[in-house]
Amino acid sequence: MYKYLRVLTILLVFQFSSAVNAQEAYVVIQELRLVGNKKTKDRVVLREMDMFPADTILLKDMAQRIILNEKRLLSTALFTDVNINIKNWDTQNHTCDLVIEMQENWYIYPSLIFELADRNFNVWWQEQNRSFDRVNYGLRVDHINLTGHRDRLKVKFQLGYTRKYELRYDYPYLNRKWGFSSGVFFSENKEIGYITQGNKTLFHKEEDERRLRSRFRLGGTINYRPGLFTFNALRLGYHHNTIDDVIATEYNPNYFLNEATSLRFFLLEYDIQHDRRVFFQYPEGGHLLFFNIKKEGLGIYDEYNNLSVFGGLEKYFNYKQKWIYALRLKGKTNLVRDKIAFANNTGLGYGSDVVSGYELYVLDGTDYFLFQSSLKYRLVDTIKDLGDNMPLNQFRRMSIKVFLRFNLDSGYVNEPTYIQTNDLNNQWIVGYGPAIDIILWNTFIIKAEYGFNELGESGFILQSGLTF
Repeated sequence: MYKYLRVLTILLVFQFSSAVNAQEAYVVIQELRLVGNKKTKDRVVLREMDMFPADTILLKDMAQRIILNEKRLLSTALFTDVNINIKNWDTQNHTCDLVIEMQENWYIYPSLIFELADRNFNVWWQEQNRSFDRVNYGLRVDHINLTGHRDRLKVKFQLGYTRKYELRYDYPYLNRKWGFSSGVFFSENKEIGYITQGNKTLFHKEEDERRLRSRFRLGGTINYRPGLFTFNALRLGYHHNTIDDVIATEYNPNYFLNEATSLRFFLLEYDIQHDRRVFFQYPEGGHLLFFNIKKEGLGIYDEYNNLSVFGGLEKYFNYKQKWIYALRLKGKTNLVRDKIAFANNTGLGYGSDVVSGYELYVLDGTDYFLFQSSLKYRLVDTIKDLGDNMPLNQFRRMSIKVFLRFNLDSGYVNEPTYIQTNDLNNQWIVGYGPAIDIILWNTFIIKAEYGFNELGESGFILQSGLTF
């Protein structure tokens, strides 16, 4: 709100000094000057903006365009603060310059890993008895702007419940339209979630603590971005997963189907997104359309064959900068209707595809539909200057946003095979509850919510993390 009032004041002063009878007053941008991007290349900043030299903008649109471009640059996670200021305004010739002032983020994030292995805190606390055997630890390094081209390097070395090694590199700006990414991943577990009963995952661990599961992934992606808002990705990957004989023969013969202990396959998938969200780390307006088609099993190994599609939309309605109504619809189906191995048969309950109040449950299935909605109220939106109390200059100006939120979600999972005791499948479920969200430095989000479900259960959920 502060930024909007700042820009609006400048425009009002100009319009008052201009011809008051002008019906469509306008201004032509003469120059864009970038200040503060010491590491980030100019072309990366300019690629994210829809304002450019020689661009003609109606004065009535100017304030909103400036605000949207500031938030678009903040959405890259490259900056903790962005201000676009109007300079050298020539009222007679209808020209001006724009100065984009940026405070670059801290780009290197070396961190000690100490995290729960379960899907969320509540599963660990309630279902796994707060066992510290289910904790991962290690070292992770993220560099989100390695060469100044918004290229990201991720290195992960993890021990504990899940031993994991990962290396990933993303380079989105080979040129204005093309980019690429690649990665390699390996993990192994001494304990395995081998089946779902009562819509909850059951785990097994052998007394000799031998390895029960390993996963290996290798892949690369070609990215194509023809315009500011449209993103295309074509991915080719290889997966090789193995389990111990005891899982395949005694606990779940359908883990990989037919008591198999190994599953190898190549996959090819195409993903397209049209993203016009405003500040997509925590969207405050706009919309997102997305579609994905994925072929798993390309005929090289005759161990897995599936073709799936999913798609959906997100829409955000902003009312007077205080209220935001968020709507998300998502659906997925398998076009190949063969029986799916348990290990590849996921539905709701993972990642962000969760119905409020059902965080302790998983709904595995071949097809699903998810409806999520929330009404948010902006309680706090301010910037606090920490001064010399903060030794890192990048974080001295701390943006603080606090939203009150109320959720109302619903979902349906179609599952023809693994239905025994999983009573939440093949029916609509509904959940709801209040929440509070805190966003710091435009990159760190803390979410606390209390959910209710149709089973008469309720519980507190706490989440936090960086948004890149």
